[in-house]
Amino acid sequence: LKFGGTSVSKRERWDTIGRLAQERAEREGARVLVVVSALSGVTNELQGIAAAPVGAGDDIAGRIDALIARHRAFCTDELGIDPDIALGERLGALEALRDDPRAATRALDWQADVLAQGELLSSTVGAAYLRGQGLDFGWCDARDWLDALPPQPNQTDWSQRLSVNCQWQADAAWRRRFTAQPARLLLTQGFI
Repeated sequence: LKFGGTSVSKRERWDTIGRLAQERAEREGARVLVVVSALSGVTNELQGIAAAPVGAGDDIAGRIDALIARHRAFCTDELGIDPDIALGERLGALEALRDDPRAATRALDWQADVLAQGELLSSTVGAAYLRGQGLDFGWCDARDWLDALPPQPNQTDWSQRLSVNCQWQADAAWRRRFTAQPARLLLTQGFI
């Protein structure tokens, strides 16, 4: 199942995601993987941060601080969960990117790390919320499951860092590893 930014920005929508995943698992007797986007508007803000003109360091810090505050408020006000328990590590990663020396030059690896944060935050908080609602939800990092192919000869430095092609053929070892996940319902991030 795949849900976009508007679908993950309200408590009742997370309740619907949980219900739909549970129904699918029960109806089909299958493991269900839910892929989510960042909260509505977050990806656009992260793109603005990554593309901000060099020398806009104070603006970047303020924008990242605002995103941190938004996610903290989303946890407490919308979902009723503790942001430090649900997102402490993720918020720390965002703070580290704010203070990262690579931000001064907008290095491509820094940009990629910044752009990944929206989906990492929403998928992590969603899994925590749905577990708290009594559903058998786990979180899995898409980067541990996607097998990136080598860069193509026509790719630019930017596209090699921010756009990848992945292996698509079935792999028995991958399948065994995936079915060994402890939770029946899994949440992961979309863009990474």
